[in-house]
Amino acid sequence: MKYYSYIIPRDYGFAPNPYFGYSTLATCKPIIRKSAQIGDWIAGYGRSGSKVHRKLVALMKVDEILTFDQYWDDARFKKKRPVFNRAIFCMYGDNIYHHIEEEWTQELSHHSMTDGSINYANLNRDTQTDKVLVAIQFYYFGNNAIEIPKEFDFLIGSGRNHRIYRDEEKINKFVTYISENYEVGIHGLPYSRKSGKFAHYRGK
Repeated sequence: MKYYSYIIPRDYGFAPNPYFGYSTLATCKPIIRKSAQIGDWIAGYGRSGSKVHRKLVALMKVDEILTFDQYWDDARFKKKRPVFNRAIFCMYGDNIYHHIEEEWTQELSHHSMTDGSINYANLNRDTQTDKVLVAIQFYYFGNNAIEIPKEFDFLIGSGRNHRIYRDEEKINKFVTYISENYEVGIHGLPYSRKSGKFAHYRGK
């Protein structure tokens, strides 16, 4: 078991996406998605300069790993496809990549161009790892990100790259603290999202 820790620079409820009963990491962080295994934990912390700096924004246990095509075709995750005539969190669906014949396609989404055409900067980065991480046990705090006890400060990510911790005793102690103090599920709204306004990310 490993613990992956990283900074979430932009939190829109897209990566990770905590909606419809699962937390999924289907875009961004291709190195984490490539190396993480079932049973590992992934934690995202607030970026520098934000109100949630060094606070825990999201924590998820990897329960399942799918390819993009498996994710797209799975009935459980059809609600995670972006929909633009419903609530704003539906617009940030992360189920956006799949093949048409032999070619990747990218749905209109946070990672596409504003006109719905493919943003190749995002597509090429995201699909370099054909894996989607799925969690049933997750804690998403968003703008209600929590300060963690000082004894766990070493788990807080910093910089652009992720960190990996392998001390299972300490990881289990931290997870136990979270599970004893918080219910599984969603505890806040994405800290980067502006109410009622959808944003595209150009990938630069």
